[in-house]
Amino acid sequence: MILKDKISVITGGATGIGKATVETFALQGATVIFCDVNKNEGEKTQKELHKKGLKTYFVKADVSKEKDIINLYKYVTKNFKTLDTVFNNAGIEQAVTPSHKLNTKIFEKIIDINLKGIFLSCKHALPILLKNKKGSIVNNSSISAFANVGGNLSYAASKGGVMSLTRVLAIEYAKNNIRVNAVCPGVIDTPMNERNLKKTKNKKELISKWKTITPLGRVASPYELAQTVLFLSSDMSSFITGVGLLVDGGRAAT
Repeated sequence: MILKDKISVITGGATGIGKATVETFALQGATVIFCDVNKNEGEKTQKELHKKGLKTYFVKADVSKEKDIINLYKYVTKNFKTLDTVFNNAGIEQAVTPSHKLNTKIFEKIIDINLKGIFLSCKHALPILLKNKKGSIVNNSSISAFANVGGNLSYAASKGGVMSLTRVLAIEYAKNNIRVNAVCPGVIDTPMNERNLKKTKNKKELISKWKTITPLGRVASPYELAQTVLFLSSDMSSFITGVGLLVDGGRAAT
């Protein structure tokens, strides 16, 4: 029970990597408060995990809206008094688009959710962690912050920003025993990538491409990513801060 009696917040927890991490943390003894903008999926996940006897609590929230984030952390302090770990997972993708044709509103929306959403969550989690005098924050970045193939400017820019934000916070709050790290996934079997497949004319070709650019030759399970987040959130990584841990099947090494 690696997270026994810990209080954890996970954003974007209704599906994909977020859902896998909510379940993984709860199985390891944590009480998990998770949010998502999708109320139906959030409540569905909540019911599913409660049937397994896990301590999870769903709060509807849009991470790009500060009011929602304030309410999320008020819920945490009101009901659980403290906070130990945060996984800032919420994010959206960009359809492959030539950068000079990228719609400005799409760029702004992706930055709002993927980057500003993490900033807001960190901003309102940190005062609670400071009172606790320790804690761990893990932010979901991407292989796209390090290696790219083009056509996803807003997504890559947001994830590169997440890495810079992570390093700044890691340096700033190390003296307070608060660690801040990031995970940088490659291709993971999630609803986000399912949407990417629906947008392409040749699904088999895209899946083949994903496998070709990944030395391990496959797409990862969201639970493999969740295990990495668990490692960075727990005392197993007690001397690690300010890193972007690649979970990419070797892609960045090529």
